[in-house]
Amino acid sequence: MSVWGKLFSAVRGGINEAGESVADAQALRTLDQEIRDADTALRQARGDLAGIMATAKTLGRRVDEARAKDQKDLESARAAMAAGREDLARQLAARMSQNRADLTRDEAELQRLQGAQAQMLRAVQDTETRIQTMRREVESVKANESLLKAQSAIASSHAGVNSRLGSAMDSLERVKKRQEALAGRIEAGAELQALESGSSLDQALLEAGIGGNRSSSNDIFAEILRTEKSQDTLPPAPAVSSIGYDPKS
Repeated sequence: MSVWGKLFSAVRGGINEAGESVADAQALRTLDQEIRDADTALRQARGDLAGIMATAKTLGRRVDEARAKDQKDLESARAAMAAGREDLARQLAARMSQNRADLTRDEAELQRLQGAQAQMLRAVQDTETRIQTMRREVESVKANESLLKAQSAIASSHAGVNSRLGSAMDSLERVKKRQEALAGRIEAGAELQALESGSSLDQALLEAGIGGNRSSSNDIFAEILRTEKSQDTLPPAPAVSSIGYDPKS
């Protein structure tokens, strides 16, 4: 691949990465908006569910009242027949017929409402679970995105620090080499000055053991031995008698 081809591929790759980054950011914003829309719809569903539950409770109380009324009318009709009042028993039977028709209709409606209520309650609970799951996933993705950005920044900073440290180490090596060169020049100058003054010759003589008055520990110990030997070879001093000794003579 030519240089221009590689450059074009690199630019195209950068554009694709930038486009994907924009699309990902847009996807996150879309998910946020979808979550907000789902929350709004969920609140509406909860309101509708509350309305259904209230209607079902009202209808349930009416069914209970109708059942109690039917039971009371039945007992009253039996009492009327026992009292010989068939006419009252027939009237009660007619009222019970209408009441039971209404009761049958209300029971069917109550059963339908209770089924819808249970179905809607499950849908609301499932929606709440899905919204919570989606919200956690979006928050996790956002947290990971922030973490990756921080790690990328740290990596870039670390690379910059390494580069600066490398430059500093190079500078340090240059300083050390310059110092070594300067020390070499100073030492060479001192040697030249010693040659000019003749001190280097005296130093060489001393190192060869010629001239000077330096004595090593071995030389001093040999001198001590020689002194001891000379004292051993001297004749003993004559004894002086104290008899008839006159210090004035």
